[in-house]
Amino acid sequence: MSASPASPATHASPAASGGLSGARVVVIGGSSGIGKAVARQAAAAGARVVVGSRSQDRLEQTAKEIDGITTGVVDVTDEDSVRAFFADIDALDHLVVCPGDMAVGSVYDVSLDAVRAALDTKIVGQLLSVRHAGKKISGAGSIVLIAGAAGYKSYADMSATAAANAGIGGMGRSLAVELAPVRVNVVVGGMIDTPLWDFLPEDARAGLFEQTARSTPVGRVGRPDDVAASVLHLLENTFVTGAVLHVDGGGTL
Repeated sequence: MSASPASPATHASPAASGGLSGARVVVIGGSSGIGKAVARQAAAAGARVVVGSRSQDRLEQTAKEIDGITTGVVDVTDEDSVRAFFADIDALDHLVVCPGDMAVGSVYDVSLDAVRAALDTKIVGQLLSVRHAGKKISGAGSIVLIAGAAGYKSYADMSATAAANAGIGGMGRSLAVELAPVRVNVVVGGMIDTPLWDFLPEDARAGLFEQTARSTPVGRVGRPDDVAASVLHLLENTFVTGAVLHVDGGGTL
């Protein structure tokens, strides 16, 4: 980690009051997109934020943009990497996990490497993050997992991605029962303008966003801060667990 971890779990947890001031919040996948917005908003709310990501370069840039955060490299598809990352963290109040890869293509053509990457980050990676953080989370704390709308609305050429995203919803609800009193919730983002779509040529990406905006009740695609605001609500609201909250501008209607 690029800064020293905070003191052990003996601290009085701010999670008990539902506030984030002074709370330790760990954001996996927090160096870009939705995760970065969560880290920024949590830090602004007074939380002590730890950001984990596979990219050291992105972590360094994120640390320049968000004052006071701690960063560490972690690959959620590698259990040794996840174990080592959380070994440096004695205690935390909230965990947000939002790494993800998409497998795009016909069931006949999509590569197995792409399918496995989507499942490894969205299912295995989120599970491993919970496995190695869960026992360190204060009893009044929480976990938020991030999923995508493809698990809840049908799109051609997205079958593997749909399976992964739907799986996160099921996993989160089960974990809410298994890990109680720690709260576990899932936020499902709709079409959000993030670097996840950078694989598309610029004109194709612009066309996709324009088409989506026209078919969405709110008339636009989402921004990372839209999803982050809902994540922070779930971190702070101590009476919500097992929820699957859609933040999609009505796109799944």
